[in-house]
Amino acid sequence: MALLFLKRLMKKLIPIFIIYILLNSCGGGSSDVLPSPGNNGNTTTNDSFDRKTILASTYDNIIVPAYNDFNNKLIYLKSSIELFSNSPDEINLNEVRTNWRSAYIAWQNIAMFDIREAEIVFFSKIMNSYPANEDVINANIDNSVSQLVGISSQELGSTGFPALGYLIYGLGNDSNDVITYYSSTNSANRIGYLNAVINQMTTNTNLIIQDWNNNRSDFVNSSGNSATSSLNLITNDFLYYLEKRVREAKIAIPTAVRTNFVPLPTHVESFYKPDLCKKLLEQAFLSVERFYYGISFDGTELNSGLKSYLEYLGNNETLISEIDTKIDQVNIEISQVSDDFITQLNTDPTEISDIFYKIQDIVPLMKTDMLSVFNISTDYLDNDGD
Repeated sequence: MALLFLKRLMKKLIPIFIIYILLNSCGGGSSDVLPSPGNNGNTTTNDSFDRKTILASTYDNIIVPAYNDFNNKLIYLKSSIELFSNSPDEINLNEVRTNWRSAYIAWQNIAMFDIREAEIVFFSKIMNSYPANEDVINANIDNSVSQLVGISSQELGSTGFPALGYLIYGLGNDSNDVITYYSSTNSANRIGYLNAVINQMTTNTNLIIQDWNNNRSDFVNSSGNSATSSLNLITNDFLYYLEKRVREAKIAIPTAVRTNFVPLPTHVESFYKPDLCKKLLEQAFLSVERFYYGISFDGTELNSGLKSYLEYLGNNETLISEIDTKIDQVNIEISQVSDDFITQLNTDPTEISDIFYKIQDIVPLMKTDMLSVFNISTDYLDNDGD
C-alpha cells in the first residue's frame, strides 16, 4: 500500500502538460496514516457518515454509466475509422470527424477517474496529452508503426484524441488535402498509424471498463479514511483534475496567465478544431459539478456527493454557500467566451483568463477548507500558491 501511495504521489508532482512543454520547448488537513498490511485502506473515520453512500452512488450513477457512454462513442469512432481506411472519401472523413467530436466530449466525463487500472496504464496520458506531437506522429508513420503499447515521456501527444485531431484535421487546408494524404504515397503507413491510435484507445478503455465492472465491492467497501481508501483517492483525483487538467491545461497554459500573458494558441485542447474547445471545457467542468454534488450521469437524480457529506457534518453552511457561488461564477464566465479558443485568444484572451481566476477561487475552498473538514490529506504536491 505504501509503495502504491508513493507511486501516486510521484506521478502527480508535475502535470502531464508541463512535462510535454519542457520536453518539446513549446514555451510554454490532518495527516493520514498508511494502513497496516491487510487493512485494505479501511481505517476508522472520526465521524459517523457512511462514506459508502458516496462511493456507491459515484460508482453506480456516474463512473459506470459515463464509461459505458464513452465506450459506445469510441466504438462508433473506431468503426468510422475502419470504413474511412477502406474508402478514404469526404463522406467517410466527415463521419470520422463527427464521431471523434462526440467521443472527445464524452472523454471529459471520465477523465477525472484516473485511478485503479486507468492509473496503471497511464490512460489519461495516452488519451489526451496535448498539444499533439506532430514530429513523433510523422516519425511513427515513416517508421511504419502500426501498433502502440504504452507511452513514454518523449511520445506524449502522439496518441489519443490530439493525435487523431491532427490526423483528420491538421494535414492541409481542407478536407481534400486530408483525403489526398490517405490516398497517395505512403498511404498504407498513414492508414496504419491512424488505426494504431484508435486501437490503443479502445484496448485500454476495455481494460479499464473490465476493471470497474469486476471490482465494485472493493471500491465501495474501501470506505475508511486513509491515504489508500477509495474516497480519499477519488477525492484527490477530483481536486487534481480540477486544478491541473482543467484550470492549468485548458486555461492557464494557453492564456499564459502564470507567465508573461502572451497567449499560446497552439496549446489549446483542440488545436486543429478550435471551435470545439469551449464545449470540452464545459463538459469537463460539468464532470466536476457532477462529482461534487452527486448528480447522476444522466442528470436526472441528485444523490450522495461531497456536498452532502459537508451538509451531514454540520456547521459548514458558509463554506457550502461559497462553493456554490464560485461554481456558478465559473459557469457564467465559461458561457461568455467564444466557442473557438484560438479566435478568443487572438482577440481578447482575458475572457478565458477570467475563467482561470474564478476556478482559482474554488480551489482553496475545496482543497484546504473542505478537505480539512473531511480530515483528508492531499496526495499530490504543487507550487501554484493555492
